[in-house]
Amino acid sequence: MGRSSLLARDEALSKQFADWSEGRFVHTIAWLLARTGDGVFWIVAIVILFLLKQPIAWDLVWAFLATAVAVSLVKPIFKRRRPSGPGRALATDKYSFPSGHSARTAAIAMTLALNFSGAFWTILLWATAVGFSRVVLARHFISDVIAGLLLGFVIGIALYFINLPTFF
Repeated sequence: MGRSSLLARDEALSKQFADWSEGRFVHTIAWLLARTGDGVFWIVAIVILFLLKQPIAWDLVWAFLATAVAVSLVKPIFKRRRPSGPGRALATDKYSFPSGHSARTAAIAMTLALNFSGAFWTILLWATAVGFSRVVLARHFISDVIAGLLLGFVIGIALYFINLPTFF
């Protein structure tokens, strides 16, 4: 199976996921879930954790920054256009591979899961759901999300073992 055949299958399957969001309920749930992966959401959460003097705030800063750098370096290499069609929202950036939401939430989820092991699988399930909500909302293809999740999980694990400095 060639690359173009795989991309065509990815796009067709992604469209089927996006068609689920034509119902208002599914679209609303996917939209709300996707918002929990937004950068602004995590900046506010991290600031609150800093104000509360929680050491996990530094781990989340490093995860947030590392994924931002990695995604911004990788997207221009692949230059994959986002899904488009009637009713699709405008993107803040034009490239979709890998999904920044997926990478960010996976890195943050892995950071949280490794520090709060009692909720390990729940946290990882949340990150995966955020990623796939982006497919349902037609912002990404499935392969974008899978690549973003893998990138974020690797970043989260690497940062855990590197143990970057904290300042309180």
